Amino acid sequence: MRHLNDGTLRRMSDEPLALTASDQSHFDGCAECRSRHEAIANRARASSAMLAVPSFEPQPVAALATFRKHLAGQGARRVPFYQRWIDRNAPRMRPLATPVMAIVLSAILVTGLAATGIAVTMLRVYAPDHVTPVPVSPSAFAPASLLLDYGTVKWLPAPPSLQQLSDPVAAHAQTGLPVLMPAALPNGITGPVTYGVVSQAAGSLTFDAKRLAASAAKQHVNVKRMPSSIDGNTLVVNAGPALLEVWGLSGQSQAPTLVIAQTRVPTVDSTGASQAELENYLLSQPGVPPDFASQIKAIKDPSTTLPLPIPQGLATTESTTVNGHQATLIKAVIGAGVVWIQNGVIYAVGGQLTPDQVVAIASTLH
Repeated sequence: MRHLNDGTLRRMSDEPLALTASDQSHFDGCAECRSRHEAIANRARASSAMLAVPSFEPQPVAALATFRKHLAGQGARRVPFYQRWIDRNAPRMRPLATPVMAIVLSAILVTGLAATGIAVTMLRVYAPDHVTPVPVSPSAFAPASLLLDYGTVKWLPAPPSLQQLSDPVAAHAQTGLPVLMPAALPNGITGPVTYGVVSQAAGSLTFDAKRLAASAAKQHVNVKRMPSSIDGNTLVVNAGPALLEVWGLSGQSQAPTLVIAQTRVPTVDSTGASQAELENYLLSQPGVPPDFASQIKAIKDPSTTLPLPIPQGLATTESTTVNGHQATLIKAVIGAGVVWIQNGVIYAVGGQLTPDQVVAIASTLH
């Protein structure tokens, strides 16, 4: 049987009425051609979205001032930790540094509280068991140059690292997490699979009111005075390890078509300050948009909720279920994703797929 060629299937996206009667008849009765068309259309939509550049008005004076600050070492951009891991350890994993993966990786800080020697004094202030979307406006947040120093950060014993693997057995051995596979993959999603493993560790932050005041004065911003109940308080963040499975990085492709991620739920323990005290203080600081702060405060039980930032205008969400568990479905122009928590593990499935496809994949993981 003669199937329609890729050029004809691609043209259907731009000129749906351009098919001849015989080609249309073949397309209507051929499941293979319809599947190929769906894959081609998904790639076309993704390419169009990536090439779309919003209009902007150049600001040469402001740009020159920012550049001079950078040269003086006063406004150096801090690269997100997940991007640093990717750039340092696995160049081919750089496409993972996207907003969707930032959501997943931002929860991965590490674990190992028992080794700190202060576990007996700790108050559990955060241990999420469900996900709640929080719409955010990217332009509302403070610029990257506003990096206040809240205190001393320590890694126990070392910062987390990202390692790229090709062996699923090794990925499982290093994380203790199962390598998950869906019952079937949609057309257009092919192997080989690349694995990313985020190591275990533990991080602590000891608040220091004097350091914060000095940092704020240096950047000429006003900060709310740190309460005595928080000054000197230590937070220990526990999470991880994490396992990422990525399709679409083989050959010349550098854009993941499917990502399956899982990590142990993060926990935060405090040496004294309560969850309410920490929330009220930190959400009142410079750089936190009032509407974002109000949404976080409106969460019924923030100590058990994982806020999922959703960029306004770029994606929408709706509630769904995955194997009987509450989940958040994310719909964007270039794809979709779904995030949920089950038995102490955060799961995320996303890619250049339709919402129905990501839910189907998530529901059949084994």
